[in-house]
Amino acid sequence: MSRPWRWVVVVVATGIGFLIAFGFGQWDPFGWFPEKDSDRISAAGAFGGAMAAVIALAVGWWAGGGGGDGGSSLTQRARSSGTSQITQDGGGAAGTGRVSQQARADDDSRIRQSRGGGETEEQSP
Repeated sequence: MSRPWRWVVVVVATGIGFLIAFGFGQWDPFGWFPEKDSDRISAAGAFGGAMAAVIALAVGWWAGGGGGDGGSSLTQRARSSGTSQITQDGGGAAGTGRVSQQARADDDSRIRQSRGGGETEEQSP
């Protein structure tokens, strides 16, 4: 699902959650809210707002990439031999995601792998 559609889900889920919590607050099956109608509506509105905030935080975390496939990863593998030189640059693709680098250099060869954030790893025999 694309990011804009995820945010549509956040808005719709928050609105539906508010309406359900507000209706539950007005119904008040346990008798916890005030008896006066104006006070009951105020308390139900506060309860609905609190529940909507919880829903917005949870679903917003999912929409912002906190869950699912929102993360990024970078895998670099290199093998050189003889007098070869290999340079690989991640171009900043990994960000804060998972980084996996493997290298093997034989003879007079050199391998340079960069994660893209200024962090460089070099290997030579």
